[in-house]
Parts: sequence; C-alpha cells; structure tokens
Amino acid sequence: MTQHAFKVNFEWQGGRNSVGKLHGDEIHEQFSIPNSLGGTGIGTNPDELLVSAAGSCFTISLAATLERAHIKVKKLNVSTIGTASLRHQIFTMEEITHHVNIYVQDFESKQKLHQRLERLLHIADRNCMVSNSLRGNVPIKINPLIYI
Repeated sequence: MTQHAFKVNFEWQGGRNSVGKLHGDEIHEQFSIPNSLGGTGIGTNPDELLVSAAGSCFTISLAATLERAHIKVKKLNVSTIGTASLRHQIFTMEEITHHVNIYVQDFESKQKLHQRLERLLHIADRNCMVSNSLRGNVPIKINPLIYI
C-alpha cells in the first residue's frame, strides 16, 4: 500500500469573526467564515475549500479517464456546487453536484463519447480520492453535457 501525507498548517488568532491563514506546499490563503453565514468573508472558507477539493479532484480524474479511453477532448469545463444546510444548529454539506461540459472535435467523437459517458463518469468518480472520502456521507451528482 502506498501512502502520501498532505500537510497544511493553520494559524488563527481571536474569536469566531477573525481571519486565519493556511499554508501548504502550494496553497497560501486567508480563510474566515463567509459573509453569508455572518462572518467576515475574508479569503476562502472551509465550505469553498471542500467544494474546490471535490471539483478539482473530479476534473483531474475525468481528464485522465477520458485520456485512457482514447477520447479526444478539446476542452473540459466543470462547475461544482456544494449545497449546505443548517439543521438543529449543525451545518452540513447536503450534496455536491458537478456540472460537466465536455467539448469534442466532431460529431463522431460526440457519438463515441455519448455511448460510453455514463461508465466513464462512474470510473472518474471512483478514481477521485475526494469523492471516495465523501462517499456514504455526501451525495455526489454529475450532470454532463457534450458539445462539438
């Protein structure tokens, strides 16, 4: 079994409405509670980071899956939406939806992809570490469209 450690350090001074800093190998960002939840809205926030992790992981996984399937893609656009709710004073991510736009070269490529799309999306989702980590707790939906 291969293991990888991903380390991110966090600094926070003050109470609920303060601003923290996070530092990883590549990411350096401020974070706080978003305005919509009564926070300062400075920098990113944990909810946005979770949705970003899910979306970026799925995008990379889908690109690799399509490449392995010899599907020539001109462009791949993914818009990921995380829907959260506050129930009984507990804030929870209810679902994550990936809206996927796949741009291909021609009609033949579109037909080829359309025939295999459901299976390829399933493979991409199963190969995404973040999807695997969320599975069973946060439903993940995928809404694909293919364009020429």
